[in-house]
Amino acid sequence: MRILVVTEEELLSELIAFRLELLGHQVDVRLTAKQLHESLAENTYALLILDTRLPDSNTREFLTKVRNCWSKDLLPILMLSLDQSMELVELAFRCGADDYLLAPFDPETMQIKLDRLLSASGAA
Repeated sequence: MRILVVTEEELLSELIAFRLELLGHQVDVRLTAKQLHESLAENTYALLILDTRLPDSNTREFLTKVRNCWSKDLLPILMLSLDQSMELVELAFRCGADDYLLAPFDPETMQIKLDRLLSASGAA
């Protein structure tokens, strides 16, 4: 499966990508909303892992825009956040996120969530 990881934290992106590649996935890493849009326009992904904080984007508007272009069946979205705020979690779900992962996280928890999302979308 091809997965797109978009976080502003480069080290976190690399760690997630490393784990996903060990699981046999092809991973593209991007650091900005602009790069994300470019990647979505040029490629097809089985899953998007998206940070709640991107330097060039309002999370609510951006997530809503992505969800309006790609349905949950076409592109499941796992939100990733260092912010433990329940308001942010709630906002992410209202704007179209399929699941949410608070960092720091256990890699096995991430894998379980990814497997569930990919299975539900029929990509697994």
